[in-house]
Amino acid sequence: MKKFLFLFILSAGLLFTSCGSDDKKDPPVNTTQGKWEPTTIQLVKVVPLYTLDYPHTQSCPKDYLEFKANNNAVFFRHETANCTITEYENAFQQNGNKVSLNVLGYQINGTITAQTDTAMEIQSDISAYIPLIKAQFPEYEQYLSVLEGGTVKLSFIKK
Repeated sequence: MKKFLFLFILSAGLLFTSCGSDDKKDPPVNTTQGKWEPTTIQLVKVVPLYTLDYPHTQSCPKDYLEFKANNNAVFFRHETANCTITEYENAFQQNGNKVSLNVLGYQINGTITAQTDTAMEIQSDISAYIPLIKAQFPEYEQYLSVLEGGTVKLSFIKK
């Protein structure tokens, strides 16, 4: 049951990203147009606690985030045994290295902490997931205090 909670929290990191304040001045990140595939999700609380492969639906094409010319993006999620595609329009907007997501009515902010031409990492504060977990999975509310102060690092590769 705990593994399912962590899997949900970490996979939700793609859609629900936030971050704490950061005093260093990062150069603006220019996310180029194209498709970015999520690869790993890492839960960190002082030190990395858990890293797992992004949970793509088995036997389906891999999920991906497609960046558009206007710094917006659409997330394509393959679900169910039929590989049904759910598109999340305006799921990701970028301003420099800051990102803003609005998915399922939750507005969450995050930071791109690393990026090359072929790889990207987005860091978020785990606290942004609390309202989502309480609404979607109230049975896991008792485990949320363990996650306080943690962050999620979501890694992507460019397809």
